[in-house]
Amino acid sequence: MPTKPTILGVDDERDLVDLYASWMRDSYAVRTAYTGRGALEQLSDEVDVVLLDRQMPDLTGDEVLDELRRRGHDCWVIMVTAVDPGLDIIDLDVDDYVTKPVSRTTLTRLIETLRAKSRYGQHGRREVAALSNKKEAIDGSLSIDDLEGTERYRQLEADLQELGNSMGDGFAEGE
Repeated sequence: MPTKPTILGVDDERDLVDLYASWMRDSYAVRTAYTGRGALEQLSDEVDVVLLDRQMPDLTGDEVLDELRRRGHDCWVIMVTAVDPGLDIIDLDVDDYVTKPVSRTTLTRLIETLRAKSRYGQHGRREVAALSNKKEAIDGSLSIDDLEGTERYRQLEADLQELGNSMGDGFAEGE
Protein backbone atom coordinates (compact mmCIF):
# COMPACT_ATOMS: atom_id res chain seq x y z
CA MET A 1 0.00 0.00 0.00
CA PRO A 2 1.53 3.36 -1.00
CA THR A 3 2.30 5.76 1.79
CA LYS A 4 0.42 9.02 2.08
CA PRO A 5 2.27 12.20 1.05
CA THR A 6 3.50 14.18 4.05
CA ILE A 7 2.35 17.74 4.69
CA LEU A 8 4.05 20.01 7.23
CA GLY A 9 1.82 22.85 8.44
CA VAL A 10 3.68 25.75 10.06
CA ASP A 11 1.97 28.69 11.75
CA ASP A 12 2.29 30.39 15.12
CA GLU A 13 -1.52 30.52 15.27
CA ARG A 14 -2.07 27.08 16.82
CA ASP A 15 -5.79 26.93 16.07
CA LEU A 16 -5.18 27.67 12.41
CA VAL A 17 -2.45 25.08 11.84
CA ASP A 18 -4.53 22.53 13.77
CA LEU A 19 -7.49 23.33 11.50
CA TYR A 20 -5.35 22.80 8.38
CA ALA A 21 -4.14 19.50 9.88
CA SER A 22 -7.70 18.32 10.52
CA TRP A 23 -8.59 19.11 6.90
CA MET A 24 -5.62 17.15 5.55
CA ARG A 25 -5.46 14.08 7.85
CA ASP A 26 -7.68 11.88 5.69
CA SER A 27 -5.52 12.24 2.59
CA TYR A 28 -2.05 13.01 3.94
CA ALA A 29 0.37 12.23 6.73
CA VAL A 30 0.37 15.50 8.64
CA ARG A 31 3.00 17.16 10.80
CA THR A 32 2.51 20.47 12.57
CA ALA A 33 4.82 23.11 13.95
CA TYR A 34 3.89 26.28 15.81
CA THR A 35 7.25 28.05 15.45
CA GLY A 36 9.89 28.45 12.79
CA ARG A 37 12.37 26.47 14.85
CA GLY A 38 9.76 23.76 15.36
CA ALA A 39 9.29 23.61 11.58
CA LEU A 40 13.00 23.02 11.04
CA GLU A 41 12.93 20.25 13.68
CA GLN A 42 9.97 18.56 11.92
CA LEU A 43 11.55 18.86 8.48
CA SER A 44 12.89 15.71 6.85
CA ASP A 45 13.17 14.19 3.40
CA GLU A 46 9.73 12.62 3.91
CA VAL A 47 8.02 16.03 3.80
CA ASP A 48 6.43 16.58 0.39
CA VAL A 49 4.62 19.90 0.95
CA VAL A 50 5.13 22.69 3.50
CA LEU A 51 2.33 25.14 4.30
CA LEU A 52 4.33 28.03 5.70
CA ASP A 53 3.20 31.18 7.50
CA ARG A 54 5.32 34.21 6.74
CA GLN A 55 5.08 36.10 10.05
CA MET A 56 6.17 34.17 13.10
CA PRO A 57 7.89 35.53 16.20
CA ASP A 58 10.98 33.30 16.47
CA LEU A 59 11.95 32.74 12.85
CA THR A 60 10.03 34.30 9.99
CA GLY A 61 8.66 32.14 7.20
CA ASP A 62 11.28 33.70 4.92
CA GLU A 63 14.06 32.56 7.30
CA VAL A 64 12.58 29.06 7.57
CA LEU A 65 12.34 28.91 3.78
CA ASP A 66 15.97 30.00 3.36
CA GLU A 67 17.16 27.37 5.84
CA LEU A 68 14.97 24.67 4.32
CA ARG A 69 16.49 25.33 0.88
CA ARG A 70 20.01 25.71 2.33
CA ARG A 71 19.63 22.18 3.75
CA GLY A 72 18.77 20.95 0.26
CA HIS A 73 15.10 20.10 0.78
CA ASP A 74 13.27 20.11 -2.54
CA CYS A 75 9.75 19.91 -1.14
CA TRP A 76 6.91 22.04 -2.46
CA VAL A 77 6.33 25.19 -0.39
CA ILE A 78 3.09 27.13 -0.27
CA MET A 79 3.32 30.39 1.65
CA VAL A 80 -0.04 30.74 3.46
CA THR A 81 0.03 34.13 5.14
CA ALA A 82 -1.78 37.31 6.09
CA VAL A 83 0.94 39.33 4.34
CA ASP A 84 -0.32 40.66 1.01
CA PRO A 85 2.12 39.79 -1.75
CA GLY A 86 4.40 42.46 -3.08
CA LEU A 87 7.28 42.41 -5.49
CA ASP A 88 9.45 40.88 -2.75
CA ILE A 89 7.83 37.48 -3.34
CA ILE A 90 9.59 37.25 -6.71
CA ASP A 91 12.77 36.34 -4.85
CA LEU A 92 11.14 33.78 -2.55
CA ASP A 93 11.79 30.15 -3.49
CA VAL A 94 8.13 29.18 -3.04
CA ASP A 95 5.82 27.29 -5.35
CA ASP A 96 2.69 29.26 -4.49
CA TYR A 97 1.64 32.19 -2.32
CA VAL A 98 -1.85 32.69 -0.89
CA THR A 99 -3.24 35.09 1.66
CA LYS A 100 -5.37 34.11 4.63
CA PRO A 101 -8.10 33.26 5.10
CA VAL A 102 -7.87 30.19 2.92
CA SER A 103 -10.62 27.61 2.52
CA ARG A 104 -10.24 23.86 2.74
CA THR A 105 -11.11 23.58 -0.96
CA THR A 106 -8.49 26.14 -1.98
CA LEU A 107 -5.78 24.59 0.17
CA THR A 108 -6.51 21.09 -1.12
CA ARG A 109 -6.55 22.33 -4.73
CA LEU A 110 -3.19 24.09 -4.28
CA ILE A 111 -1.58 21.01 -2.77
CA GLU A 112 -2.95 18.65 -5.39
CA THR A 113 -2.00 20.96 -8.27
CA LEU A 114 1.59 21.13 -7.06
CA ARG A 115 1.78 17.41 -6.37
CA ALA A 116 0.49 16.64 -9.85
CA LYS A 117 3.52 18.36 -11.33
CA SER A 118 6.38 15.91 -11.43
CA ARG A 119 9.63 17.13 -9.91
CA TYR A 120 11.63 14.66 -11.92
CA GLY A 121 12.62 15.81 -15.37
CA GLN A 122 10.23 18.74 -15.11
CA HIS A 123 12.37 21.39 -13.37
CA GLY A 124 11.58 23.95 -16.07
CA ARG A 125 7.84 23.38 -15.73
CA ARG A 126 8.09 23.67 -11.94
CA GLU A 127 9.97 26.95 -12.24
CA VAL A 128 7.44 28.29 -14.76
CA ALA A 129 4.57 27.31 -12.46
CA ALA A 130 6.22 29.01 -9.48
CA LEU A 131 6.86 32.23 -11.45
CA SER A 132 3.34 32.15 -12.87
CA ASN A 133 1.84 31.68 -9.39
CA LYS A 134 3.90 34.59 -8.04
CA LYS A 135 2.83 36.83 -10.94
CA GLU A 136 -0.80 35.93 -10.31
CA ALA A 137 -0.47 36.73 -6.59
CA ILE A 138 1.17 40.09 -7.33
CA ASP A 139 -1.36 40.93 -10.05
CA GLY A 140 -4.16 40.27 -7.57
CA SER A 141 -2.78 42.55 -4.88
CA LEU A 142 -1.07 45.46 -6.64
CA SER A 143 -2.55 47.86 -9.16
CA ILE A 144 -1.28 48.22 -12.70
CA ASP A 145 -0.11 51.73 -11.72
CA ASP A 146 2.02 50.26 -8.92
CA LEU A 147 3.54 47.73 -11.31
CA GLU A 148 4.08 49.92 -14.36
CA GLY A 149 7.69 50.92 -14.69
CA THR A 150 8.79 48.50 -11.99
CA GLU A 151 11.97 46.78 -13.10
CA ARG A 152 11.45 43.72 -10.87
CA TYR A 153 7.97 43.10 -12.29
CA ARG A 154 9.19 43.55 -15.88
CA GLN A 155 11.99 41.09 -15.12
CA LEU A 156 9.46 38.60 -13.72
CA GLU A 157 7.43 38.85 -16.93
CA ALA A 158 10.58 38.48 -19.05
CA ASP A 159 11.78 35.45 -17.05
CA LEU A 160 8.36 33.83 -17.36
CA GLN A 161 8.31 34.46 -21.12
CA GLU A 162 11.86 33.18 -21.58
CA LEU A 163 11.19 30.00 -19.61
CA GLY A 164 7.95 29.46 -21.51
CA ASN A 165 9.73 29.86 -24.83
CA SER A 166 12.47 27.44 -23.78
CA MET A 167 9.80 24.83 -22.93
CA GLY A 168 8.83 24.65 -26.60
CA ASP A 169 5.56 24.76 -28.47
CA GLY A 170 3.78 22.37 -26.09
CA PHE A 171 4.05 24.78 -23.17
CA ALA A 172 0.99 26.59 -21.86
CA GLU A 173 1.35 29.10 -19.02
CA GLY A 174 0.32 27.62 -15.69
CA GLU A 175 0.57 24.08 -17.06
